[in-house]
Amino acid sequence: MRKNGKIVIILFVSALVLLFFWTYFNNDSLRVSKEFKKMGTARIQIVNDEGRILELEVKVADEPDEHAAGFQNISKSIVQKTVILFVFPDEVNGLFHMRNVEASLDIAFIKADGTIVEILRMDPSATKLYGVNESFKYAIEAPAGFFEEKKITPERSRLIVDSIPKD
Repeated sequence: MRKNGKIVIILFVSALVLLFFWTYFNNDSLRVSKEFKKMGTARIQIVNDEGRILELEVKVADEPDEHAAGFQNISKSIVQKTVILFVFPDEVNGLFHMRNVEASLDIAFIKADGTIVEILRMDPSATKLYGVNESFKYAIEAPAGFFEEKKITPERSRLIVDSIPKD
């Protein structure tokens, strides 16, 4: 009887260990792309509408493959707590899309001098494109409601470009 009891306990513990590892490695909240993993991390500063300097931790997308990937194929739980700063070599005219993005985002388009041109809400869509009628050097994608919560608007806020790390 004791031998059978030990076997049952070993089988039970083994099943718990297998369940833990299966849950951990199949947990969708951990899904990221290789481009997202490649993005560096930095702390940047924005002066908000109240004149307060906010320090933000961001992922930095400064390579073409990182620009193209952005938040695509990233778990919703990661998208909802991450901010990406897109850095382009020069001011560009471009559009952003929300294909394969699981949560709504806000995007700020920013000139080379730190002027915030516009902030838009972007919702997941396979076809819709988002952009502005002006060129921009930076774009910041953040969880929906982020800029409003931080009191950041195009009228009075600005990115402190000197806070952006140089390669």
